[in-house]
Amino acid sequence: MQTAARRADEILVGNVLALDDAGTRAEAVAVAAGRILATGSRQAMLELKGPATAVRDFPGCTLIPGFNDTHAHMDAFGARLMRPTLEGCGSIAEVLAKIRDLAKDTPKGQWIATMPVGVAPYYFDAPTTLAEGRLPNRQELDSAAPDHPVYIPSPGGYWGEPPCHAAMNSLALQKNGIDRHTRATSPSTVIEFDAQGEPTGNFVEKSYVNLLEPDLLPAVPRFSYQQRRDGIRKAIAHYHAVGTTSIYEGHGSAPDVIAAYRELREQGELTVRTSLVASPRWRSLEEAESDMRDGMPLLKGRGFGDEWLRVAGVFIAHGGDPNVQKVQIKDLRYVSWSGFTQQANTTSEYEALCRLAGRYNLRVNTIVSDKLAVVAPVIARLAKEFPIAERRWVLEHVSRATPEDLRILRATGVPVTLIPGQYIWKHATPFMKLPTEEQDCLSPAKALYELGVRVSAGTDAVPCNPLFCLWSMTTRKERHTGQVLGPGGRVSNEVALRLLTREGAYLSFEENVKGQLAPGHFADIAVLGGDVLATTGDALLDLRCRATMAGGRWVHGIRA
Repeated sequence: MQTAARRADEILVGNVLALDDAGTRAEAVAVAAGRILATGSRQAMLELKGPATAVRDFPGCTLIPGFNDTHAHMDAFGARLMRPTLEGCGSIAEVLAKIRDLAKDTPKGQWIATMPVGVAPYYFDAPTTLAEGRLPNRQELDSAAPDHPVYIPSPGGYWGEPPCHAAMNSLALQKNGIDRHTRATSPSTVIEFDAQGEPTGNFVEKSYVNLLEPDLLPAVPRFSYQQRRDGIRKAIAHYHAVGTTSIYEGHGSAPDVIAAYRELREQGELTVRTSLVASPRWRSLEEAESDMRDGMPLLKGRGFGDEWLRVAGVFIAHGGDPNVQKVQIKDLRYVSWSGFTQQANTTSEYEALCRLAGRYNLRVNTIVSDKLAVVAPVIARLAKEFPIAERRWVLEHVSRATPEDLRILRATGVPVTLIPGQYIWKHATPFMKLPTEEQDCLSPAKALYELGVRVSAGTDAVPCNPLFCLWSMTTRKERHTGQVLGPGGRVSNEVALRLLTREGAYLSFEENVKGQLAPGHFADIAVLGGDVLATTGDALLDLRCRATMAGGRWVHGIRA
């Protein structure tokens, strides 16, 4: 038992998993002044009770440190809450009825821009969710709203899976200058034409990165600063409802997004501890050096901020479709749903940018995906020149790996984030024919953890529930077939919990104050409605978060 002299503000009774080095399990946890005061037996914690102490019993529940989603995209989730939904529409007629209703409340001439057709959060195979097996064409949309430009966007390929479908009416096509002569910059964007060679109003995006809007649709309304701020405000409640108390946004955040978080922090509304990375808008290596040298003083080293909001370092992409670069360069301010500027860099360009970042003391975040075999040697070379382990550069989204790649990561000391739900469950098709031993190193939570690499896990916001991520790590099931991809890569529930809580604190230099139910740590607590260690297999999908505390304040499930 751990004890303390002062009285508790609250005492929470339940199955307590401290997730500390000792693997402490207790009957209760005491909270005071927004921090963990002590853990121990129910009786011992009740001895810390004072006249104003609240005692709360959670029978049958597990109390863990609040989840730390290390690839959260909370602002992108929030942006999706700012447009009217078409969810529940099972036919074109129902879509048109929804558009008519929106038109009644929208001044003539103003845009009607909705969410995609399909079922959130993935919008898989959206056309097949309608009885006709297709989206409405421009004439059909015209019949519902002839005096409004109407746009039904495609979901991001990373939300669901390409191909993704979008639709517009005639006025929307006209405002964007789309006619029989229009051609997309990228072959992955398809404009559908009718037998007479006229655009039907339907589009198909075949790549994971959405290029339709930045390439062809300049007139479609962009998310305003106010929408991004209000979207984050709404998203916070959703993340608290699944037990999340901290996020790390390593994919980068645009200036408007960072400003929105800052405003919410200043107003006392940011109750998710947020660590952000800047999304740069470089057109060349020369611009990058100028920006790193002169324009990013606050992002250097550990960055700036406080216990609720910190910003440090930059995101630098490796690889990517050159067509993305061609489209993005048209308007570097365009960030759409994602909230960050798309990049595409060759391996040599990536290494040159990283070397500049090392020179100017900027920590780097990079999405690796299935290119770890290419990126790891680059990181090894850079580690000989710069203290990148000390600066905590981060490799994100690691999917396919080999034992040799992982040993390089161990030697460099670079922390890693994983998105098990994406590479094991959602987008696993390319990996299903790999030999079993190679599948064991797909999204390699077990191998990295056992090597001692600082590894954490995130949700990618589809879905934003960390318990789904935990299920994916522990079962490793692919969504189409139920095939287990690499049974040797499965981790225990406790290891999965550590990757979703305390391990992420290392990314933001907070491992001594966050991620454990240990004295002095932030009182960030998720109350799960069951025994999370005893629950196995698909039963994990039925677990729910009963209540969430952030900094000693109840933010979900219990009224303050």
